Amino acid sequence: MSNRVKSGLFAAAATVVLAGGVPAASAQELAEAQRVTHAVTAGDVGSLDPTLPWVSVEAPILTVVLEGLVDYPPGEISMDFQPSLAESWEIGDDGRIYTFRLRQGVLWHEDFGEFTAEDVKFTLDRYRDEDVSAWASNYDKVEDVEVVDRYTVKVTLKEADPLFLALVAGNTESVGLMLSRAAFEKRGADAMRLHPIGTGPFAFSEYVPRDRVVLTRNEDYWGGVANLEEIVIRFMPSATSRELALRTGEIDTMRASIDSQLLDRLQKQGFVIDTQGPEVHWWLHMNTDVKPLDDIRVRKAIAHAINPEDLKSFLGPVATVSDTLIANSYFGAASHEDIPEEARWRYDPKLARELLAEAGYGEEGFELSMIITERDDYRQMMVLIQEHLKQVGIELKLNLVDHAHYHSQIVNHVNPLVMFGDISYPNAEILLTRAFRTGALRNFARWSSTDFDQLLDGAGRETDLETRAFLLVEAQKLVAQDFIVLPTTFTAQPLIRHPRVDLGYDLRQSLVLEYRFGTKTRILAEK
Repeated sequence: MSNRVKSGLFAAAATVVLAGGVPAASAQELAEAQRVTHAVTAGDVGSLDPTLPWVSVEAPILTVVLEGLVDYPPGEISMDFQPSLAESWEIGDDGRIYTFRLRQGVLWHEDFGEFTAEDVKFTLDRYRDEDVSAWASNYDKVEDVEVVDRYTVKVTLKEADPLFLALVAGNTESVGLMLSRAAFEKRGADAMRLHPIGTGPFAFSEYVPRDRVVLTRNEDYWGGVANLEEIVIRFMPSATSRELALRTGEIDTMRASIDSQLLDRLQKQGFVIDTQGPEVHWWLHMNTDVKPLDDIRVRKAIAHAINPEDLKSFLGPVATVSDTLIANSYFGAASHEDIPEEARWRYDPKLARELLAEAGYGEEGFELSMIITERDDYRQMMVLIQEHLKQVGIELKLNLVDHAHYHSQIVNHVNPLVMFGDISYPNAEILLTRAFRTGALRNFARWSSTDFDQLLDGAGRETDLETRAFLLVEAQKLVAQDFIVLPTTFTAQPLIRHPRVDLGYDLRQSLVLEYRFGTKTRILAEK
Protein backbone atom coordinates (compact mmCIF):
# COMPACT_ATOMS: atom_id res chain seq x y z
CA MET A 1 0.00 0.00 0.00
CA SER A 2 1.37 3.45 -0.87
CA ASN A 3 2.36 6.09 1.66
CA ARG A 4 -0.54 8.17 0.39
CA VAL A 5 -3.00 5.53 1.52
CA LYS A 6 -1.24 4.81 4.80
CA SER A 7 -0.73 8.49 5.62
CA GLY A 8 -1.22 8.86 9.34
CA LEU A 9 -4.39 10.28 10.65
CA PHE A 10 -3.05 12.58 11.72
CA ALA A 11 -0.69 15.47 12.32
CA ALA A 12 0.50 15.43 15.89
CA ALA A 13 0.08 18.53 18.01
CA ALA A 14 2.05 19.97 20.86
CA THR A 15 1.36 21.34 24.30
CA VAL A 16 3.80 23.70 25.98
CA VAL A 17 3.63 24.90 29.58
CA LEU A 18 6.14 27.50 30.70
CA ALA A 19 6.58 29.02 34.12
CA GLY A 20 6.10 32.76 34.31
CA GLY A 21 3.84 35.60 35.21
CA VAL A 22 0.37 34.12 34.69
CA PRO A 23 -2.12 36.01 36.87
CA ALA A 24 -3.44 33.88 39.71
CA ALA A 25 -6.17 36.30 40.78
CA SER A 26 -9.37 34.59 41.96
CA ALA A 27 -8.11 31.11 41.05
CA GLN A 28 -9.61 29.65 44.23
CA GLU A 29 -12.95 31.29 43.51
CA LEU A 30 -12.91 30.01 39.93
CA ALA A 31 -12.13 26.50 41.11
CA GLU A 32 -15.03 26.58 43.53
CA ALA A 33 -17.41 27.98 40.89
CA GLN A 34 -16.14 25.60 38.16
CA ARG A 35 -16.82 28.08 35.39
CA VAL A 36 -14.69 28.55 32.27
CA THR A 37 -14.81 31.60 30.01
CA HIS A 38 -13.49 31.12 26.48
CA ALA A 39 -12.96 33.90 23.92
CA VAL A 40 -13.53 33.26 20.20
CA THR A 41 -12.16 35.36 17.37
CA ALA A 42 -15.47 36.43 15.81
CA GLY A 43 -17.82 39.22 16.82
CA ASP A 44 -20.98 37.11 16.95
CA VAL A 45 -22.57 33.81 15.96
CA GLY A 46 -24.46 33.30 12.72
CA SER A 47 -26.48 30.16 13.41
CA LEU A 48 -26.76 27.51 16.10
CA ASP A 49 -28.74 25.16 13.86
CA PRO A 50 -26.05 22.81 12.48
CA THR A 51 -28.03 22.09 9.30
CA LEU A 52 -27.61 25.75 8.27
CA PRO A 53 -24.26 27.30 7.30
CA TRP A 54 -22.11 27.65 10.40
CA VAL A 55 -18.45 28.26 11.09
CA SER A 56 -15.85 27.60 13.74
CA VAL A 57 -17.11 30.22 16.21
CA GLU A 58 -20.22 28.11 16.73
CA ALA A 59 -18.35 24.81 17.08
CA PRO A 60 -17.41 25.00 20.79
CA ILE A 61 -21.08 25.70 21.54
CA LEU A 62 -22.75 23.13 19.33
CA THR A 63 -20.40 20.23 20.05
CA VAL A 64 -21.09 20.27 23.81
CA VAL A 65 -24.83 20.99 23.51
CA LEU A 66 -25.56 18.53 20.68
CA GLU A 67 -24.03 15.13 19.98
CA GLY A 68 -23.48 12.74 17.09
CA LEU A 69 -24.24 9.07 16.78
CA VAL A 70 -20.55 8.32 17.21
CA ASP A 71 -17.53 10.27 18.39
CA TYR A 72 -13.74 10.20 18.28
CA PRO A 73 -11.49 9.35 21.23
CA PRO A 74 -11.01 12.52 23.33
CA GLY A 75 -8.42 14.81 21.81
CA GLU A 76 -7.78 12.90 18.59
CA ILE A 77 -9.16 12.16 15.14
CA SER A 78 -8.87 8.57 13.95
CA MET A 79 -10.75 5.64 12.49
CA ASP A 80 -11.30 4.39 16.04
CA PHE A 81 -14.88 5.64 16.35
CA GLN A 82 -16.40 5.59 19.82
CA PRO A 83 -20.02 5.07 20.89
CA SER A 84 -21.99 8.23 21.60
CA LEU A 85 -25.76 8.45 21.06
CA ALA A 86 -25.43 5.11 19.28
CA GLU A 87 -24.11 2.57 21.75
CA SER A 88 -23.30 0.13 18.95
CA TRP A 89 -23.57 -0.28 15.18
CA GLU A 90 -23.30 -2.96 12.54
CA ILE A 91 -22.12 -2.62 8.93
CA GLY A 92 -23.62 -4.92 6.32
CA ASP A 93 -21.44 -7.29 4.35
CA ASP A 94 -21.68 -5.14 1.22
CA GLY A 95 -20.73 -1.98 3.14
CA ARG A 96 -23.99 -0.22 2.23
CA ILE A 97 -26.16 -0.74 5.32
CA TYR A 98 -25.33 0.81 8.70
CA THR A 99 -27.59 -0.26 11.57
CA PHE A 100 -27.31 1.93 14.68
CA ARG A 101 -28.58 0.74 18.05
CA LEU A 102 -29.29 3.80 20.15
CA ARG A 103 -28.55 4.44 23.78
CA GLN A 104 -31.75 4.23 25.81
CA GLY A 105 -32.84 6.78 28.39
CA VAL A 106 -31.04 9.77 26.81
CA LEU A 107 -33.05 12.94 27.46
CA TRP A 108 -33.29 16.11 25.42
CA HIS A 109 -32.68 19.38 27.20
CA GLU A 110 -35.67 21.47 28.35
CA ASP A 111 -38.04 18.52 28.78
CA PHE A 112 -38.34 17.57 25.10
CA GLY A 113 -38.46 13.89 25.95
CA GLU A 114 -36.28 10.93 25.11
CA PHE A 115 -33.87 10.72 22.18
CA THR A 116 -35.17 8.04 19.78
CA ALA A 117 -34.82 6.70 16.27
CA GLU A 118 -37.42 9.24 15.09
CA ASP A 119 -34.96 12.01 15.99
CA VAL A 120 -32.20 10.35 13.97
CA LYS A 121 -34.43 10.06 10.90
CA PHE A 122 -35.61 13.66 11.31
CA THR A 123 -32.01 14.87 11.61
CA LEU A 124 -30.55 12.96 8.69
CA ASP A 125 -33.51 13.80 6.46
CA ARG A 126 -33.06 17.48 7.35
CA TYR A 127 -29.34 17.32 6.53
CA ARG A 128 -30.23 15.70 3.18
CA ASP A 129 -32.88 18.30 2.25
CA GLU A 130 -31.38 20.59 -0.40
CA ASP A 131 -34.05 23.23 0.30
CA VAL A 132 -32.92 23.51 3.92
CA SER A 133 -29.45 22.16 4.49
CA ALA A 134 -26.11 23.68 3.60
CA TRP A 135 -24.62 20.19 3.76
CA ALA A 136 -27.00 18.22 1.53
CA SER A 137 -24.22 17.27 -0.89
CA ASN A 138 -22.36 15.54 1.97
CA TYR A 139 -25.28 13.13 2.20
CA ASP A 140 -25.55 12.33 -1.51
CA LYS A 141 -24.66 8.71 -0.81
CA VAL A 142 -27.54 8.19 1.61
CA GLU A 143 -30.37 6.36 -0.13
CA ASP A 144 -32.73 5.85 2.81
CA VAL A 145 -33.06 6.32 6.57
CA GLU A 146 -35.41 3.81 8.17
CA VAL A 147 -36.75 3.65 11.73
CA VAL A 148 -36.62 -0.06 12.62
CA ASP A 149 -37.92 0.44 16.15
CA ARG A 150 -37.73 3.06 18.89
CA TYR A 151 -34.00 2.51 19.43
CA THR A 152 -32.81 1.18 16.07
CA VAL A 153 -32.10 3.06 12.83
CA LYS A 154 -30.99 1.63 9.51
CA VAL A 155 -29.15 3.88 7.04
CA THR A 156 -28.83 2.52 3.51
CA LEU A 157 -26.18 3.99 1.20
CA LYS A 158 -26.25 3.99 -2.59
CA GLU A 159 -22.79 2.46 -2.55
CA ALA A 160 -20.31 1.37 0.08
CA ASP A 161 -18.47 4.13 1.91
CA PRO A 162 -15.78 3.02 4.39
CA LEU A 163 -15.61 6.57 5.83
CA PHE A 164 -19.34 7.07 6.39
CA LEU A 165 -19.07 7.08 10.19
CA ALA A 166 -17.02 10.30 9.99
CA LEU A 167 -20.16 11.98 8.66
CA VAL A 168 -22.18 11.26 11.81
CA ALA A 169 -19.41 11.82 14.34
CA GLY A 170 -19.79 14.50 16.98
CA ASN A 171 -16.43 16.28 16.92
CA THR A 172 -16.95 18.19 13.72
CA GLU A 173 -17.11 21.68 12.31
CA SER A 174 -19.84 20.94 9.81
CA VAL A 175 -22.41 18.15 10.16
CA GLY A 176 -23.51 15.06 12.06
CA LEU A 177 -25.03 16.51 15.23
CA MET A 178 -28.46 15.13 16.20
CA LEU A 179 -31.57 17.35 16.44
CA SER A 180 -34.76 17.10 18.49
CA ARG A 181 -37.72 16.49 16.23
CA ALA A 182 -40.14 17.56 18.99
CA ALA A 183 -38.32 20.87 19.55
CA PHE A 184 -38.35 21.77 15.85
CA GLU A 185 -42.01 20.83 15.50
CA LYS A 186 -43.09 22.75 18.61
CA ARG A 187 -40.95 25.87 18.20
CA GLY A 188 -40.38 26.01 14.46
CA ALA A 189 -37.09 26.17 12.58
CA ASP A 190 -36.74 29.96 12.87
CA ALA A 191 -36.85 29.85 16.66
CA MET A 192 -34.32 27.00 16.71
CA ARG A 193 -31.72 28.94 14.72
CA LEU A 194 -30.27 30.58 17.82
CA HIS A 195 -31.61 28.28 20.55
CA PRO A 196 -30.22 24.75 20.18
CA ILE A 197 -31.75 21.82 22.03
CA GLY A 198 -29.41 18.89 22.49
CA THR A 199 -28.54 15.87 24.61
CA GLY A 200 -25.01 16.93 25.53
CA PRO A 201 -23.28 17.62 28.84
CA PHE A 202 -24.14 21.34 28.62
CA ALA A 203 -27.41 23.04 27.75
CA PHE A 204 -27.97 26.37 26.02
CA SER A 205 -28.86 29.05 28.57
CA GLU A 206 -28.38 32.56 27.17
CA TYR A 207 -27.35 34.43 24.04
CA VAL A 208 -26.39 38.11 24.19
CA PRO A 209 -25.71 39.34 20.60
CA ARG A 210 -22.12 40.45 19.99
CA ASP A 211 -21.19 39.63 23.58
CA ARG A 212 -21.61 36.03 24.78
CA VAL A 213 -23.34 32.67 24.84
CA VAL A 214 -23.80 30.96 28.21
CA LEU A 215 -24.09 27.18 28.62
CA THR A 216 -25.07 25.46 31.85
CA ARG A 217 -24.37 21.97 33.13
CA ASN A 218 -26.87 19.25 32.18
CA GLU A 219 -27.62 17.52 35.47
CA ASP A 220 -29.32 14.63 33.66
CA TYR A 221 -26.50 13.90 31.19
CA TRP A 222 -26.31 10.23 30.27
CA GLY A 223 -22.51 10.29 30.29
CA GLY A 224 -22.17 11.57 33.86
CA VAL A 225 -22.49 15.06 35.28
CA ALA A 226 -19.72 17.43 34.14
CA ASN A 227 -17.25 19.05 36.54
CA LEU A 228 -17.88 22.50 35.07
CA GLU A 229 -21.07 24.23 36.10
CA GLU A 230 -20.98 26.80 33.33
CA ILE A 231 -19.25 27.63 30.06
CA VAL A 232 -19.24 31.22 28.80
CA ILE A 233 -18.30 31.84 25.17
CA ARG A 234 -17.23 35.47 24.69
CA PHE A 235 -17.09 37.19 21.27
CA MET A 236 -13.77 39.06 20.98
CA PRO A 237 -12.61 39.67 17.41
CA SER A 238 -9.73 41.88 18.59
CA ALA A 239 -6.52 39.95 19.29
CA THR A 240 -5.37 42.74 21.61
CA SER A 241 -8.58 42.53 23.63
CA ARG A 242 -8.32 38.75 23.94
CA GLU A 243 -4.72 38.92 25.10
CA LEU A 244 -5.49 41.59 27.70
CA ALA A 245 -8.54 39.66 28.94
CA LEU A 246 -6.41 36.52 29.33
CA ARG A 247 -3.72 38.36 31.27
CA THR A 248 -6.18 40.00 33.64
CA GLY A 249 -8.17 36.82 34.27
CA GLU A 250 -11.33 38.04 32.55
CA ILE A 251 -11.16 34.94 30.35
CA ASP A 252 -9.56 31.54 30.99
CA THR A 253 -8.96 30.31 27.44
CA MET A 254 -8.94 31.70 23.94
CA ARG A 255 -8.40 30.95 20.31
CA ALA A 256 -5.20 32.69 19.28
CA SER A 257 -4.36 34.52 16.12
CA ILE A 258 -1.80 32.74 13.98
CA ASP A 259 0.87 35.25 14.97
CA SER A 260 4.37 34.10 15.93
CA GLN A 261 5.09 37.12 18.14
CA LEU A 262 1.85 36.69 20.10
CA LEU A 263 2.46 32.99 20.72
CA ASP A 264 6.03 33.61 21.84
CA ARG A 265 4.90 36.37 24.18
CA LEU A 266 2.19 34.24 25.81
CA GLN A 267 4.51 31.26 26.19
CA LYS A 268 6.99 33.40 28.08
CA GLN A 269 4.20 34.57 30.38
CA GLY A 270 3.46 30.98 31.40
CA PHE A 271 0.26 30.21 29.53
CA VAL A 272 -0.39 26.78 28.02
CA ILE A 273 -0.14 26.74 24.23
CA ASP A 274 -2.05 23.90 22.56
CA THR A 275 -1.49 23.49 18.82
CA GLN A 276 -3.91 21.00 17.37
CA GLY A 277 -4.24 19.26 14.04
CA PRO A 278 -5.37 18.28 11.48
CA GLU A 279 -4.28 21.22 9.39
CA VAL A 280 -6.50 24.11 8.40
CA HIS A 281 -6.22 24.80 4.66
CA TRP A 282 -6.03 28.51 3.83
CA TRP A 283 -7.13 28.82 0.24
CA LEU A 284 -7.39 31.97 -1.85
CA HIS A 285 -10.22 31.26 -4.30
CA MET A 286 -10.50 33.22 -7.56
CA ASN A 287 -14.00 33.82 -8.93
CA THR A 288 -13.88 32.83 -12.60
CA ASP A 289 -17.22 34.56 -13.25
CA VAL A 290 -15.66 37.97 -12.52
CA LYS A 291 -13.54 39.82 -15.06
CA PRO A 292 -10.60 39.78 -15.43
CA LEU A 293 -10.37 36.59 -13.32
CA ASP A 294 -12.09 34.68 -16.11
CA ASP A 295 -8.69 34.87 -17.86
CA ILE A 296 -6.34 32.11 -16.68
CA ARG A 297 -3.35 34.39 -17.38
CA VAL A 298 -4.62 36.81 -14.74
CA ARG A 299 -5.21 34.01 -12.25
CA LYS A 300 -1.70 32.72 -12.84
CA ALA A 301 -0.35 36.23 -12.37
CA ILE A 302 -2.06 36.51 -8.99
CA ALA A 303 -0.59 33.17 -7.94
CA HIS A 304 2.93 34.14 -8.98
CA ALA A 305 2.69 37.56 -7.30
CA ILE A 306 2.26 36.19 -3.77
CA ASN A 307 5.40 35.52 -1.75
CA PRO A 308 5.05 32.42 0.47
CA GLU A 309 8.03 33.38 2.63
CA ASP A 310 6.24 36.54 3.78
CA LEU A 311 3.27 34.43 4.84
CA LYS A 312 5.55 32.02 6.66
CA SER A 313 7.38 34.83 8.47
CA PHE A 314 4.14 36.34 9.69
CA LEU A 315 2.36 33.12 10.68
CA GLY A 316 5.34 31.50 12.39
CA PRO A 317 5.94 27.88 13.40
CA VAL A 318 2.28 26.80 13.29
CA ALA A 319 2.24 27.32 9.51
CA THR A 320 3.56 25.33 6.57
CA VAL A 321 3.76 26.99 3.18
CA SER A 322 1.85 24.74 0.85
CA ASP A 323 3.19 23.48 -2.44
CA THR A 324 0.20 21.19 -2.93
CA LEU A 325 -3.54 21.71 -2.64
CA ILE A 326 -4.10 19.46 0.39
CA ALA A 327 -1.86 18.66 3.35
CA ASN A 328 -0.16 15.28 3.15
CA SER A 329 -1.69 14.11 6.45
CA TYR A 330 -5.04 13.88 4.62
CA PHE A 331 -5.97 10.66 2.86
CA GLY A 332 -5.65 11.00 -0.92
CA ALA A 333 -3.55 14.17 -0.89
CA ALA A 334 -1.41 14.75 -3.97
CA SER A 335 2.34 15.06 -3.44
CA HIS A 336 4.50 17.84 -4.88
CA GLU A 337 5.69 15.44 -7.57
CA ASP A 338 2.11 14.55 -8.55
CA ILE A 339 1.39 18.12 -9.68
CA PRO A 340 2.77 19.02 -13.14
CA GLU A 341 5.50 21.65 -12.90
CA GLU A 342 3.54 24.21 -14.94
CA ALA A 343 0.62 23.93 -12.50
CA ARG A 344 2.65 24.50 -9.32
CA TRP A 345 2.52 27.70 -7.28
CA ARG A 346 5.81 29.56 -7.15
CA TYR A 347 6.70 33.17 -6.38
CA ASP A 348 7.78 34.90 -9.60
CA PRO A 349 6.69 38.58 -9.77
CA LYS A 350 8.49 39.08 -13.10
CA LEU A 351 6.40 36.30 -14.66
CA ALA A 352 3.29 37.75 -13.01
CA ARG A 353 3.85 41.13 -14.69
CA GLU A 354 4.50 39.43 -18.03
CA LEU A 355 1.25 37.47 -17.78
CA LEU A 356 -0.71 40.62 -16.92
CA ALA A 357 0.82 42.43 -19.90
CA GLU A 358 -0.09 39.51 -22.14
CA ALA A 359 -3.66 39.72 -20.85
CA GLY A 360 -3.82 43.46 -21.62
CA TYR A 361 -3.07 44.90 -18.17
CA GLY A 362 0.60 45.76 -18.56
CA GLU A 363 0.59 49.54 -18.12
CA GLU A 364 -2.21 50.47 -15.76
CA GLY A 365 -3.01 47.14 -14.16
CA PHE A 366 -6.51 46.86 -12.70
CA GLU A 367 -8.48 47.19 -9.46
CA LEU A 368 -10.43 44.67 -7.39
CA SER A 369 -12.62 45.21 -4.34
CA MET A 370 -13.64 42.60 -1.81
CA ILE A 371 -15.07 42.22 1.68
CA ILE A 372 -12.90 40.62 4.33
CA THR A 373 -13.77 39.47 7.83
CA GLU A 374 -12.63 41.38 10.90
CA ARG A 375 -11.06 38.18 12.24
CA ASP A 376 -7.33 38.65 12.60
CA ASP A 377 -6.08 35.56 10.78
CA TYR A 378 -8.17 36.19 7.65
CA ARG A 379 -7.66 39.94 7.64
CA GLN A 380 -3.93 40.01 8.25
CA MET A 381 -3.20 37.42 5.57
CA MET A 382 -5.23 39.42 3.07
CA VAL A 383 -3.35 42.62 3.99
CA LEU A 384 -0.09 40.82 3.13
CA ILE A 385 -1.54 39.55 -0.13
CA GLN A 386 -2.88 43.04 -0.89
CA GLU A 387 0.69 44.38 -0.74
CA HIS A 388 2.02 41.56 -2.93
CA LEU A 389 -0.58 42.23 -5.62
CA LYS A 390 0.16 45.95 -5.53
CA GLN A 391 3.76 45.22 -6.50
CA VAL A 392 2.63 43.77 -9.85
CA GLY A 393 -0.02 46.42 -10.60
CA ILE A 394 -3.17 44.98 -9.00
CA GLU A 395 -4.89 47.37 -6.57
CA LEU A 396 -7.00 45.39 -4.10
CA LYS A 397 -9.46 47.25 -1.85
CA LEU A 398 -10.39 45.46 1.39
CA ASN A 399 -13.74 46.28 3.01
CA LEU A 400 -13.95 45.10 6.63
CA VAL A 401 -17.11 43.29 7.85
CA ASP A 402 -17.92 41.09 10.84
CA HIS A 403 -17.15 37.39 10.59
CA ALA A 404 -20.72 36.11 10.43
CA HIS A 405 -21.60 38.60 7.67
CA TYR A 406 -18.48 37.62 5.72
CA HIS A 407 -19.51 33.98 5.67
CA SER A 408 -23.10 34.82 4.76
CA GLN A 409 -21.94 36.88 1.79
CA ILE A 410 -19.14 34.83 0.29
CA VAL A 411 -21.57 32.00 -0.47
CA ASN A 412 -23.48 34.56 -2.57
CA HIS A 413 -20.30 35.09 -4.60
CA VAL A 414 -19.99 38.82 -3.94
CA ASN A 415 -16.17 38.67 -3.91
CA PRO A 416 -13.70 38.32 -6.79
CA LEU A 417 -11.26 36.76 -4.30
CA VAL A 418 -12.22 34.71 -1.25
CA MET A 419 -9.87 33.80 1.56
CA PHE A 420 -11.23 30.73 3.34
CA GLY A 421 -9.79 28.47 6.01
CA ASP A 422 -11.18 24.94 5.78
CA ILE A 423 -10.68 21.72 7.69
CA SER A 424 -12.35 18.33 7.62
CA TYR A 425 -11.97 14.75 8.67
CA PRO A 426 -8.56 14.10 7.06
CA ASN A 427 -9.85 12.91 3.71
CA ALA A 428 -9.09 14.91 0.57
CA GLU A 429 -12.41 13.86 -0.95
CA ILE A 430 -14.33 15.97 1.58
CA LEU A 431 -12.44 19.19 0.90
CA LEU A 432 -12.50 18.65 -2.88
CA THR A 433 -16.24 18.01 -2.84
CA ARG A 434 -16.97 21.10 -0.76
CA ALA A 435 -14.86 23.50 -2.78
CA PHE A 436 -14.78 22.38 -6.39
CA ARG A 437 -17.69 20.14 -7.29
CA THR A 438 -20.06 21.87 -9.71
CA GLY A 439 -22.59 23.93 -7.77
CA ALA A 440 -21.10 23.26 -4.32
CA LEU A 441 -21.84 25.88 -1.66
CA ARG A 442 -18.13 26.61 -1.16
CA ASN A 443 -17.25 26.59 -4.85
CA PHE A 444 -16.16 30.21 -4.56
CA ALA A 445 -14.30 29.99 -7.90
CA ARG A 446 -17.60 29.26 -9.71
CA TRP A 447 -15.67 26.54 -11.53
CA SER A 448 -17.26 23.59 -13.26
CA SER A 449 -15.51 20.57 -14.70
CA THR A 450 -17.31 17.43 -15.85
CA ASP A 451 -14.02 15.51 -15.70
CA PHE A 452 -13.46 16.60 -12.10
CA ASP A 453 -17.00 15.66 -11.06
CA GLN A 454 -16.63 12.25 -12.68
CA LEU A 455 -13.35 11.62 -10.85
CA LEU A 456 -15.04 12.42 -7.53
CA ASP A 457 -17.97 10.17 -8.43
CA GLY A 458 -15.55 7.37 -9.20
CA ALA A 459 -13.63 7.87 -5.96
CA GLY A 460 -16.87 7.82 -4.00
CA ARG A 461 -17.84 4.44 -5.48
CA GLU A 462 -14.41 2.92 -5.05
CA THR A 463 -13.89 0.64 -2.03
CA ASP A 464 -10.24 -0.10 -2.82
CA LEU A 465 -8.38 2.67 -0.98
CA GLU A 466 -5.36 2.61 -3.32
CA THR A 467 -7.56 3.26 -6.36
CA ARG A 468 -9.62 5.78 -4.45
CA ALA A 469 -6.50 7.78 -3.56
CA PHE A 470 -5.32 7.70 -7.20
CA LEU A 471 -8.62 9.18 -8.42
CA LEU A 472 -8.46 11.94 -5.81
CA VAL A 473 -4.94 12.86 -6.92
CA GLU A 474 -6.11 13.07 -10.54
CA ALA A 475 -8.89 15.42 -9.43
CA GLN A 476 -6.36 17.68 -7.67
CA LYS A 477 -4.32 17.92 -10.87
CA LEU A 478 -7.35 19.34 -12.69
CA VAL A 479 -7.86 21.98 -10.02
CA ALA A 480 -4.18 22.93 -10.02
CA GLN A 481 -3.84 23.32 -13.77
CA ASP A 482 -6.74 25.80 -13.97
CA PHE A 483 -5.31 28.08 -11.25
CA ILE A 484 -8.71 28.65 -9.64
CA VAL A 485 -7.31 28.56 -6.11
CA LEU A 486 -4.02 29.34 -4.42
CA PRO A 487 -3.43 26.99 -1.46
CA THR A 488 -1.16 29.49 0.45
CA THR A 489 -0.59 27.74 3.82
CA PHE A 490 -1.57 24.88 6.09
CA THR A 491 -1.77 25.74 9.77
CA ALA A 492 -2.18 23.97 13.08
CA GLN A 493 -4.70 25.85 15.22
CA PRO A 494 -3.17 27.51 18.30
CA LEU A 495 -5.30 27.66 21.43
CA ILE A 496 -4.26 29.28 24.71
CA ARG A 497 -5.33 28.46 28.26
CA HIS A 498 -4.46 29.41 31.79
CA PRO A 499 -2.71 26.52 33.62
CA ARG A 500 -5.65 26.33 36.00
CA VAL A 501 -7.80 24.93 33.15
CA ASP A 502 -7.46 21.14 33.04
CA LEU A 503 -9.10 19.89 29.83
CA GLY A 504 -9.37 16.36 31.17
CA TYR A 505 -7.78 14.92 28.04
CA ASP A 506 -4.65 15.30 25.90
CA LEU A 507 -5.52 17.59 22.99
CA ARG A 508 -3.72 16.50 19.82
CA GLN A 509 -6.27 16.72 17.02
CA SER A 510 -9.79 18.09 16.79
CA LEU A 511 -12.23 19.21 14.11
CA VAL A 512 -13.51 21.83 16.54
CA LEU A 513 -11.17 24.76 15.96
CA GLU A 514 -11.69 25.93 19.53
CA TYR A 515 -11.48 24.14 22.85
CA ARG A 516 -14.10 21.46 23.38
CA PHE A 517 -14.87 21.34 27.08
CA GLY A 518 -15.99 17.86 28.19
CA THR A 519 -17.33 16.26 31.33
CA LYS A 520 -13.82 15.90 32.79
CA THR A 521 -12.73 19.49 32.17
CA ARG A 522 -12.21 21.35 35.43
CA ILE A 523 -10.74 24.45 37.00
CA LEU A 524 -7.87 23.64 39.34
CA ALA A 525 -7.55 25.32 42.71
CA GLU A 526 -4.63 27.66 43.27
CA LYS A 527 -1.62 25.84 44.62
